Amino acid sequence: MQFDLIVIGSGPGGYKAAINAAHLGAKVALIERDLPGGTCLNQGCIPKKTLLHMASLIASVNELEGRGLVGHVSGDFKAAMVQKDAVIKGIRDNFPIWLKRLGVRIFRGEARFVDRQRVRISLTEPLADTTVATLELQAPRIIIATGSTPRELPACPTDGRVVANSRDFLFKLDYLPRSVLCVGGGAIGVEFGFLLHQFGAKVRIVEQGDRLLYRSSMPDRACSALERKLSRLGIEVCNNLNVISTKVEENGIDVEFSNCERARYDYVLVAVGRQPQIQGLGLEEIGVAVNAEGFIVTSEYLETSVAGIYAVGDVKHSPMSSPMTANAALYDGKVAATNAIRGNELHANYFKVPFVIHSALEMASVGLSEDQAEDAGFEEEVARSSLGGSGKARACHDFEGFTEVVHDAETGQLLGGCIVGPEAGEQIHMLSAALQSKLGLWFFKDMSYSHPSWCEELETTIDSCTSAFSRSDKIIFRPGILAGAE
Repeated sequence: MQFDLIVIGSGPGGYKAAINAAHLGAKVALIERDLPGGTCLNQGCIPKKTLLHMASLIASVNELEGRGLVGHVSGDFKAAMVQKDAVIKGIRDNFPIWLKRLGVRIFRGEARFVDRQRVRISLTEPLADTTVATLELQAPRIIIATGSTPRELPACPTDGRVVANSRDFLFKLDYLPRSVLCVGGGAIGVEFGFLLHQFGAKVRIVEQGDRLLYRSSMPDRACSALERKLSRLGIEVCNNLNVISTKVEENGIDVEFSNCERARYDYVLVAVGRQPQIQGLGLEEIGVAVNAEGFIVTSEYLETSVAGIYAVGDVKHSPMSSPMTANAALYDGKVAATNAIRGNELHANYFKVPFVIHSALEMASVGLSEDQAEDAGFEEEVARSSLGGSGKARACHDFEGFTEVVHDAETGQLLGGCIVGPEAGEQIHMLSAALQSKLGLWFFKDMSYSHPSWCEELETTIDSCTSAFSRSDKIIFRPGILAGAE
């Protein structure tokens, strides 16, 4: 079968690439060996968000006990997991229908490269018009979007039952453990740890770095705020601490730590990152280069070492370091599909991609952080405002958070920022749009806002800066750092 583009993998990077290419007029084939939607839909973003929504509701309602609401709310973890499965199934059942309407042809099976333009599929779901077990597809352009799997920790080998990774947790756990150790204080650790606590588990998070989310682009101020909130809720957070060994016993898991402490837990969640999933693709035979960690090496166009073959999402390593998030994969899908169909015209720029954490505090960042702006040579200045002065936050009794905007003090150029508080993951789109606007910092001044609202705090944050800049003798103004950027 002949196509203009073949996409291997139907997660965020894969399906976004397929959709984008279809919109550009291409005849597209999408291959998936497992469940449609990939990690994000089945064992990542969607099930996690479903559970975290309930966890956040529990927190919000109980914060208002005695302030107009009567009674304490508690969660039913088992029922929540059933609800999570129902949400996933509803989306997954419509996933193929949605893609077919856009003209994308879907194939279920294991894909392996025959050569640089041909892929052989060992079908796991036979086609309606044939009984063949294998099928060969051909296209001048191919995108690899096979994602990643949870990384193992030798000191904490998973058994899928009581020592588990995120996939095991979301697929297999059907009861609430009494005590949980989260090994790793990254996104998975702080999000899953929070939701387990909200449903009634006693949770401890251990992180080998000196702060939570230390490998992320989230500013230190935001991470410190999250750590304080988690601790105040009763979640124990331990930084600069490693797990040395674990032993599964009949009544729990015995864990030894690097400070010589020993403790027992009912459940251990291993959340120490993810590794690329490239097994069985036959990349070596066609000359696609991978680095020492197994990531597919790409150019700034997301093209691999083999012309016409691209890689997106968690499976790739590009010149500009990118987070292993669904947000980054969705962005990759657009970039790679455009380059595959129109020629290499877009460079990947991950400063355009929001990074979001939904835990005891919701946090989101985009663009350059204060430190990154300084490293890039800007005369960085940070404007901050607390949610304590927000009418919306006070009305909702949810004012623990802040907004910060990073700009260049010399030129007024908007560089980036961070939002901590309710709906941060939605508000960040305003900041992202401003970064890509020719108005830059003044984007927020030209907006008209509803009142009270969360987003109006962005204008409040930069009020003093724009006023000071307008009164100064400086006449240089530059738009947002990403305005006009590819």
